[in-house]
Amino acid sequence: MDVVTDPDAAARLARRYPPPARSRWWIAVAIVLAIAGVAWLVWAGVHGAVLTVTARVDAFTVRSDSQIDVTVTIERPNPSQGAVCQLYAQAITYDRVGELSVTVPAGGQTLTRLEIPLRTFKRATTAVIDSCHVTT
Repeated sequence: MDVVTDPDAAARLARRYPPPARSRWWIAVAIVLAIAGVAWLVWAGVHGAVLTVTARVDAFTVRSDSQIDVTVTIERPNPSQGAVCQLYAQAITYDRVGELSVTVPAGGQTLTRLEIPLRTFKRATTAVIDSCHVTT
């Protein structure tokens, strides 16, 4: 391919194929949207942050076909608030065979360890914490 050296040909090519107009308005829109997105993300994180109550089953012992003893540790970020956790026992067939609502009163320590006897209508093979929430 030959290089154009004629000044008239170069001017003719420049008129025929002008450089694209460089509009930069989209950069300003992208910056505004990014700032708004970051502001919303910070607001949602701060506003939506809820101190949650967590619990775990540390151990369980199947005493009989109608009882399982469960050791549960409940963590409350704010011990001045009480908590309620739903505990259930499960059979080998994955059926719920016993349920109990466990209440931790306000006060005490952040971590609370409880030994809970749970009555069942069929032999249980495990115990599970279903949910926990703060009491008002």
